[in-house]
Amino acid sequence: MPRPGTRRPAFVATTGGHLVQMSLMGPLVEPDRHEDALWITHRTPQSESMLAGRRVHFVPMVDARDWGAVLRRTPSVLAALRRHGVDRVYSTGAAVALTALPLAPLVGARPAFYESMARSTGPSVTGSLLARLPWIPCYTHYPALADGRRWRFERSLLDTFGVDDAPEPEISRIFVTLGTARPWGFRRLVDRVLEIAPPGAQIVWQTGATDVSDLDIDGRDVIPDAQFQEEIERADVVISHSGCGTFIRCMEAGKVPVLVPRRAAHGEHVDDHQEQIAEVTAARGLSIMREADELTLDDLRLAAARRAAVTV
Repeated sequence: MPRPGTRRPAFVATTGGHLVQMSLMGPLVEPDRHEDALWITHRTPQSESMLAGRRVHFVPMVDARDWGAVLRRTPSVLAALRRHGVDRVYSTGAAVALTALPLAPLVGARPAFYESMARSTGPSVTGSLLARLPWIPCYTHYPALADGRRWRFERSLLDTFGVDDAPEPEISRIFVTLGTARPWGFRRLVDRVLEIAPPGAQIVWQTGATDVSDLDIDGRDVIPDAQFQEEIERADVVISHSGCGTFIRCMEAGKVPVLVPRRAAHGEHVDDHQEQIAEVTAARGLSIMREADELTLDDLRLAAARRAAVTV
């Protein structure tokens, strides 16, 4: 239990890119209290590594559009908010946000929702639902989506990144990450990378839900966050599904990634929202966007010859 009178914020996010975004938003929205925050997320190697030493309430996975799971997880989440003396609740999504934000006022906490950077053309299902609740302020990373009513614009994480040209290195080490969202695999990207990779290049694979058991590669389902960041830093080029988490990690490491959107038509995700973050970042020169079947060695060389920087 918190000390009498102690109040703290809570940060709620599903694992993956949402959790990475929340880790960057935390100091911005709570500059004086973010280190004492309660974190609410799922238990994975990524979250255990990122949040080691933090105050964390782990909840079982809430998959996209699993409304039954939202209802089942809500009582324990509200109890955790009350137990830890939470007075502000922030979330970057996804479905786990619905376990905390709608009923947060019942435990004396004010909610706020920050839509994912990946949603550049409109809100997610979670965002659309939360925007119907007038007591939850909703924020977007894109000024054009601020409507003066429910959606507001304060800041964009994209504005903190820049890019410069750099000498083109020899591509001898490649890091490929397919994300960890289940149950969607991304075998098309695996097959294409194997076709175009330079002979002798070492490839490190985080394969998530993609079945690679028939291939002669050392694929790991999930890599802990600290090692994940290390692999990005060691790689000459990073090839990734078009996820916000990997994109941000690449920016922090000075790498411009090759982003390849998963496609719903191939059963690779629930919809084509990954196209949005790839298009927005590519337009700023912060990534190379390619379709899985069109990826070439020249694309890898182009990404390797750029350097990213955090400008703010």
